[in-house]
Amino acid sequence: MSHDQLWKDVLRTFFREFMELFFADVAARLDFGTVEHLDQEVFTDLPEGSRRQPDVVVKVQAHDGGAEIVLIHIEVQADRSAAVPARMWEYYSLLRLRRRVPVLPVVVYLAPGAGGLTSERHIERLWGRETLRFVYDAIGLPDLPAEEYLESPSVLAPALSALMGSNSTSRVIRKLRAYERMARADLDEARRWLLLYVVDKYIPLTDGETAELDRLLEPSSESEVKHMMLAYEERGMKKGLATGRMEGRMEGKTEGRTEGEKAILLRQMQRRFGQIGPDVVARVEAITDPELLGVLADRVLDAHTLADMGLPSA
Repeated sequence: MSHDQLWKDVLRTFFREFMELFFADVAARLDFGTVEHLDQEVFTDLPEGSRRQPDVVVKVQAHDGGAEIVLIHIEVQADRSAAVPARMWEYYSLLRLRRRVPVLPVVVYLAPGAGGLTSERHIERLWGRETLRFVYDAIGLPDLPAEEYLESPSVLAPALSALMGSNSTSRVIRKLRAYERMARADLDEARRWLLLYVVDKYIPLTDGETAELDRLLEPSSESEVKHMMLAYEERGMKKGLATGRMEGRMEGKTEGRTEGEKAILLRQMQRRFGQIGPDVVARVEAITDPELLGVLADRVLDAHTLADMGLPSA
C-alpha cells in the first residue's frame, strides 16, 4: 500500500473522528448518520480532457436550518508542490458545479512545511487586477506536536501522532503511549488494526528500541497492550502464512517465508512469557513446517507457560 493511499483509507474510515479532531465547529453542525462517500467519483469534463479523481469526498446533511447538504473534500498530498492550490480550486469548481451544494475543501500534507493547522489560497490576476481568491483549509501533520495529540481523547489522534513532530519524547515512549490509547479505545477489530498498522509503519524502532519497548511492557504481562499486540502479530502472521503458502505453491520457495514466521513467533513468545532461553530459540529455529508455525502462533494467546506451547524437541 502506498504512502498516501494508506492515509486516504484512514481518513475515509475515520471521517467523523477527523472532523471532530480538527474542525469541531463544523462537526457539531453535521449529521454523521447521513454520511455518503463519493470517493470514486471521477471527473472527465475539464476542457483539456484531463482525468480528475478527488481523494475523499463525503456528502453529509447538516443539523441546522442553513445548508441542508454539504460536501467535504479532503485531499491527501505527500508533498507541498506548487501545483496544489490550483488543483484544489479545480476540484472545488467541479464539485460545486456538479453537485450544486456548498463544499468545504481541506488538504492534508504528509510532508513538513505547511505550518500545522492553517489555510492556503489560490489567487489569479489579470493585468494587475485580482480576479480570483480561493481559500481552503490545510493541515500539515508533521508540523503538529505529537505530545499534544497523544493526550487527545480522539481515537484517531494516536495514529495521526505517528506522523507528527516531537522534540522531547522518544520514539519508544510515543509508540507505547499510542499502543496504550488504542488498547483502551472502543474500536472494532478492523479499525484497531488499521490504526496499529499506521503506528508501526510511521514510528519504526531499531532492535535496541524494540527491546526497550518490550522491557516497558514486561511488568504487566497480562496488560491490555500486550494482549492487543499478541493478537495483532498473530493476525499478521496468519495473513503472511496464507500469502506465503500461495506463493510457495506457485514458486516452490519456502525458506525465506518460514524464517520470517519463526522471527514473528519468537517475538510473540517473548511478549507473552518474557525472556526465553537459547534452548527454546533453537527449538523454534529447527522448525521447517509452515503449518506447525501457524499452529504454534494460535497457541500463544491461550498458553500460560512455555510448556503449554508444545514445542517440538530440537
